Amino acid sequence: MVFFPEEVVEHILGFLASHRDRNAVSLVCREWYRVERLSRRSVLVCNCYAARPERVHARFPGLRSLSVKGRPRFVPAGWGAAARPWVAACVAACPGLEELRLKRMVVTDGCLKLLACSFPKLKSLVLVGCQGFSTDGLATVATNCSLLKSLSGFWDATSLFIPVIAPVCKNLTCLNLSSAPMVRSAYLIEFICQCKKLQQLWVLDHIGDEGLKIVASSCIQLQELRVFPANANARASTVTEEGLVAISAGCNKLQSVLYFCQRMTNSALITVAKNCPRFTSFRLCVLDPGSADAVTGQPLDEGFGAIVQSCKGLRRLCLSGLLTDTVFLYIGMYAERLEMLSVAFAGDTDDGMTYVLNGCKNLKKLEIRDSPFGDSALLAGMHQYEAMRSLWLSSCNVTLGGCKSLAASMANLNIEVMNRAASINEADNANDAKKVKKLYIYRTVAGPRGDAPEFISTF
Repeated sequence: MVFFPEEVVEHILGFLASHRDRNAVSLVCREWYRVERLSRRSVLVCNCYAARPERVHARFPGLRSLSVKGRPRFVPAGWGAAARPWVAACVAACPGLEELRLKRMVVTDGCLKLLACSFPKLKSLVLVGCQGFSTDGLATVATNCSLLKSLSGFWDATSLFIPVIAPVCKNLTCLNLSSAPMVRSAYLIEFICQCKKLQQLWVLDHIGDEGLKIVASSCIQLQELRVFPANANARASTVTEEGLVAISAGCNKLQSVLYFCQRMTNSALITVAKNCPRFTSFRLCVLDPGSADAVTGQPLDEGFGAIVQSCKGLRRLCLSGLLTDTVFLYIGMYAERLEMLSVAFAGDTDDGMTYVLNGCKNLKKLEIRDSPFGDSALLAGMHQYEAMRSLWLSSCNVTLGGCKSLAASMANLNIEVMNRAASINEADNANDAKKVKKLYIYRTVAGPRGDAPEFISTF
């Protein structure tokens, strides 16, 4: 057998940008594992409890960029996901850190101060959905890190903020104003018209269908669009299927969409699927989750079916609206590369979830809320769970008995059952028929976590 010198292997690995590809390479042999761990500069931890911070730094001593994902989207407040242990581990073992990305984690001002004082050469700090800090913490980072190129956290921006960044609009490729509800729509649209090179745009839905039509004609290089609700508690929006169809017609390079809207139709989804076959991520959130086709009154099965049939590279999909088991049959048949699926208020029977678990061989993350899936569907996916990152179920028909059966068969999974008030008592534990309100299942090499709050019972 011919062996390559370490220098050659390291040079080859330098061409691999994907975390998944590098993970696969590290499994070839011990020598490649060693070269890969020493040469890895960017590390992604998809679940902050799947590995201990110290272990990550011990395996990858040369990392320069660290991304850590915290709590799942739907867990109750106080679930955990503190960023402090990860920052402290970086301070102790990673003096060359240049980029830190944290998603849905608890980040305090003290944590940011420690980060800023320890890493004055930090170039990028991205905080997505994090809580616990203020603009004072971000100011500390901005003051101490003179090389900073990316900093999130401008929640208090108003229309007066627009002229400040206007001089750079011609070169902007990314614009995120999704946390700036005080920026008036007219100023926003006028500014976006000047951003001809824009590839990534995050805005609030007060931009309206007319604003999105202007974006479609001005930003033809757009690859990612996210439209969030300005009022998360409202069941109304100023964007509809018309805005999405316009974007798909004008921006044929579009690959990723997150779209909160008032209504949707099968016809619009079919048109979008034809216009943008390059989608890798398609997330649609109709604000009234049980809404049918706004024109025909039919379920949106055929529209989403067109998305999964036309977009062969689709890896991420969020469903919304009136949906039956038929849409899950389409997903299982056509979404061969799907890695993440989020579902709410959808399906008729356990068959729907079973179609997905049996058909989507690359599925890594599955989120299901307020759907009729029960123990049969849960246990039907046992062959998939060790290859998946996580499964979230809430307000479904899963019971404690189903959770116990799964735990008995899958020792490498953490199965967390959540109760609103406290952990499950002995009487509840003896009642296998008791329905589980919230369930979070994830694979781990760290075992049961030590900081689980009282409302979590781990099987």
